[in-house]
Amino acid sequence: MRLDSLTDYTVVAVKGIYYLPEESDATASPEAIELIFKESGSLDLTCGTDWTLRIEKGDWPELPKWCYPPDEWTYRDVPALSSETLGKINAVEKQLNEYGDLVQVELQFEGGSRIVAASGESLTVTFISADKG
Repeated sequence: MRLDSLTDYTVVAVKGIYYLPEESDATASPEAIELIFKESGSLDLTCGTDWTLRIEKGDWPELPKWCYPPDEWTYRDVPALSSETLGKINAVEKQLNEYGDLVQVELQFEGGSRIVAASGESLTVTFISADKG
């Protein structure tokens, strides 16, 4: 699934993919997020080892194949992401690094809410509520 084809898809849930051994760290962030679509299917956003943003077809409710061993990984809700505030994707903005590699994506939803996923040493996910502009 290409990012450009995401407009008009409806996000019904966003799940974080967490590595359990890091879960004891209260500041642990998800290694990836999975966008679950009303229309069927899902999409994973995660960091590559080269700090680029990887976009992969999801296998919801199965964990991605790279989550190995599987018993050390889990899905969890992502703090600050509420499915009630999401919905249909209106626009997708991509940011590339100086080499032309994808490093950030911003998903803009009907009603004005946004999710920004950025790669780096770890995945950074930011939710901007419509009422906060």
